[in-house]
Amino acid sequence: MIGSLKPALPILLLLLGACSDEHQKIILAEPPGPYKMALTVSDQPIAGDKLILTTKITHSNDDTPVRTLQTLHERRVHNFITKLDFSHFSHIHHEDFKSLTTKDIDSATLSFPYTFPTPGAYRMVSEFTDSTRTWTKHFDIQVGSDYQKDTTPLPYSYTSAVGDFSGYLNISDGTIIAGSPTEMLLKITENNLPVKNLKLWLGSEAHVAIWRRDGKYFGHTHSYTPAMRNMMQSLADKAHGDHQSPNGMKAMMAKMMAQASELIFEGPTIPIFFIFPQPGQYVAYIECAPGGRPIVFRFVLKVVAASQDTTGHKQTTDSLLGNTM
Repeated sequence: MIGSLKPALPILLLLLGACSDEHQKIILAEPPGPYKMALTVSDQPIAGDKLILTTKITHSNDDTPVRTLQTLHERRVHNFITKLDFSHFSHIHHEDFKSLTTKDIDSATLSFPYTFPTPGAYRMVSEFTDSTRTWTKHFDIQVGSDYQKDTTPLPYSYTSAVGDFSGYLNISDGTIIAGSPTEMLLKITENNLPVKNLKLWLGSEAHVAIWRRDGKYFGHTHSYTPAMRNMMQSLADKAHGDHQSPNGMKAMMAKMMAQASELIFEGPTIPIFFIFPQPGQYVAYIECAPGGRPIVFRFVLKVVAASQDTTGHKQTTDSLLGNTM
């Protein structure tokens, strides 16, 4: 009797696998390019359910796995998930839950559990580095069916509270101008007292994820260290050469991020440098770790066009980079 069941076992397992696959879908990331990234997720994600999100990165020309992904800030792929009404945010990775295996690396396939808290439209941006250049891809994920997309403007906010912690974001020139270098200074307090015990979190004092209100123009940056300041000054000083190009700049950034981490800013302030590409309303999530425990502040920022009134703004990159905080 037992022997007669053996031939049926592989068929049963195959059918079970097929049933499982029927409830999964594959979403291809945007934008296209030399790398292709695919996300496997439940066919009908339900808010409150624990799901497994799986990503795979391949070369577009031959669909072979990208086996040479670099580790930057302690992770192979950084994933940033936001609900598009900006009421929810996560910065999450495969390695947060389990160690990478040789199979994971060889297949360029990573996964992590995730629970979408409420129905709605979500966007996940995944960032990875290969051949010293960093790439970003994004996925749009619809959770549930009973929701309406919200695009109304948010109240501007340059302060944020998380439990006993408060964050205050100061803009160096008072106005953020699209296309111009902007320095920001985050000040952190706990119960109204300056925080002086900031720790590195994933290799930096701050991880900053930025979207425009419509979900476009994602940006990711970190604390503005002296090494980064020197690099930006070098870029400003170079009139020609590859270092002046966007690709050259990305290569330099990737090289710097791959270096050994060093705690520079223990608090209560963290300087941040960013260039907002277009005018509009932006949401900035700033993740830092007082006492080694990560928290996330959210700010809603106004970015104006260069043609608008910019009284008091320093116009040149050289003058801005020469500032100290």
